[in-house]
Amino acid sequence: MINTIGIIGGSGQMGAMFGREFKRLGKEVLISDVDSIQMEKNLVAQSDLIIVSVPIDESSKVVKRISPWLRGNQLLSDFCSVKSKIIPSMLETEAAVISSHPMFGSMPDISKQNIVLLPVRGKKFLSKCQRLYQDLGLNVVVIDDWKKHDVSMSFIQGLMHFFHIVFTQTLKSKEVDLETLLSICSPVYQANFAFTCRILQRDPHLYTHILMDNPENVVVLKSFIDQAQESLKLIQKKDESTFMENFVSYRDYLGNFGEIFSNQSDFLIDKIKEYSPS
Repeated sequence: MINTIGIIGGSGQMGAMFGREFKRLGKEVLISDVDSIQMEKNLVAQSDLIIVSVPIDESSKVVKRISPWLRGNQLLSDFCSVKSKIIPSMLETEAAVISSHPMFGSMPDISKQNIVLLPVRGKKFLSKCQRLYQDLGLNVVVIDDWKKHDVSMSFIQGLMHFFHIVFTQTLKSKEVDLETLLSICSPVYQANFAFTCRILQRDPHLYTHILMDNPENVVVLKSFIDQAQESLKLIQKKDESTFMENFVSYRDYLGNFGEIFSNQSDFLIDKIKEYSPS
């Protein structure tokens, strides 16, 4: 049973949010942060589950620092977005390791959000860990091969974040009048702009390291740029037939997801029409 949970970085947004949620379940929560490093040894000694919730570039250092105090009957976890930066260090400890990745940021209600669990070592703890997050109302997704996580994230986070950043970079480079642009936009284009703004309003340190610390991102982003250049060539040549053939082939690739998520977009657009800025 997981009764006492120690969160290193427990004063940060993610650590504080999960600390609040664990307390709601009646768990004892211990926290430390950059101003209370001296408390880490006591936190580790008393905790059944230790979660490292620190910036990506600090994660491995923290694990190495607490490594001497970890025991084989304890569970070590983290909220790191790039697993290749932290899991090798976690495997050098004596603790069981189930890495995790909440697929959402700080918010008042986390119910129905996704969290990924990566059972690296000590799968006997997996059911307890799953139950813990399910009790918080989260959808738990288990990936057995942790190396596949960073590959998936290169598309989910790397490509998507890169797209939104470069989209904004393009607007800025052309000195676009945003007020005029947005006054023309229908809700579908406002939705795209809304997600761009959502990314750019977040922590620049976090998003810089999400993009720069995952080595899989470079491969995917180079492919994205290559594909963009190929499509640009077709537009420049006004090759309508090839462009339309490609368009249909991409739609076929999406399969049933195309209709499902197109319908979902209709739902989102209707909600956007109801929104009124305060």
